[in-house]
Amino acid sequence: MSDHSDTLGFAGHFEASKHKTMSRTLLFATALFTGLAFTLGANAQEDGAKETATYGVSVGISPFGPSLGFAHNLSEKTTVQVSLGAFSGDNPVDQDIAGATFAGTGETNWMGIFLNHRPFEDYDWIRFNVGIGIGGIEATLTDVNDANHTYDIRYGDNPVGYVGIGFGSRPVEGVTVGFDIGGLHTSGATIASTGTTVNADVLDEIPNTFGYGRVLPNFQLSVGYGF
Repeated sequence: MSDHSDTLGFAGHFEASKHKTMSRTLLFATALFTGLAFTLGANAQEDGAKETATYGVSVGISPFGPSLGFAHNLSEKTTVQVSLGAFSGDNPVDQDIAGATFAGTGETNWMGIFLNHRPFEDYDWIRFNVGIGIGGIEATLTDVNDANHTYDIRYGDNPVGYVGIGFGSRPVEGVTVGFDIGGLHTSGATIASTGTTVNADVLDEIPNTFGYGRVLPNFQLSVGYGF
């Protein structure tokens, strides 16, 4: 009875911790999103008299690494952008998966073509963003308590689709700032155990873990220049 109670207690603590972490993440994202939206809205009203730009260049930062973008404003409402990005490094936080704690590393190399449309004439700082991406995403998970408990995660199917909404990055001359939130839609990752320790529960849970599912979340902050 004692062992069973301890197991239930651990499971309850794990679930509570997971939900608490997700809640904090969502709260932070919502606060950032709301504050930036109001700021961009105010800037849009102040800068409403700026001339429309034909082209633009930008740099961005997202979970998929830093990127460089080249934009062509087909009109005041529609922009086509080509972006290139890459990343290699450690995950900023460890993750709990099926009762084990994992440190992660990731590597990306990609390019994408995106169509931004601004449907509201008086609010050209609101954009709807769709596109396709080509490249690869690789990740490694290592149990912090067992160096032989490792997994390899690879996204290799191409192309993949992107759908999101953006704020800012207006089609005007001069410096622009933008924030995008959306999801990269994939067919899922190929996941393999690469160590001597194998846990079937972990293998089953990785595709349901934030950052390793079929839809990969994206948050991007961009600074650009229109001309």
